[in-house]
Amino acid sequence: MKKIAFIAVSLFALISQPGFAGTSTLVEYGTVQEVRVVTLDDAANGGSRPLRTVGAAALGAAVGNQFGGGSGKSIATATGAIAGAEASRRRHSNQSGQLELLVKTQGGKLLSVVQDHDANLTFNKGDRVRILTSGSDTSVDKTL
Repeated sequence: MKKIAFIAVSLFALISQPGFAGTSTLVEYGTVQEVRVVTLDDAANGGSRPLRTVGAAALGAAVGNQFGGGSGKSIATATGAIAGAEASRRRHSNQSGQLELLVKTQGGKLLSVVQDHDANLTFNKGDRVRILTSGSDTSVDKTL
């Protein structure tokens, strides 16, 4: 009986999944050497997309036309057209691309990191930064 119990426990231990505590992230510190905003190429992105802007303006005008009466209806139609065109323009301008940072680590290595551009996080030459590397993903943020 003890032999069967030992074999059963041994087989269970062999086929069970090992437990993982989680992933690790390498943290380094450095100084920004260069900063460059990489914008999406207008030629590759389809230019300014005037047809999309016209379409958005027409859709805004159609929605605005549903409100008011007389001259109020005309004002609502014009306001809808302007709002649609502006929404299209803002959507296109928010696609700002990525940020390329050249960072010198405390160990003397130069790292080039390309990450999504966050308008709320600005970098300048000489800023102290934290470099986070998890697997093949590297990102840079400000040190506190």
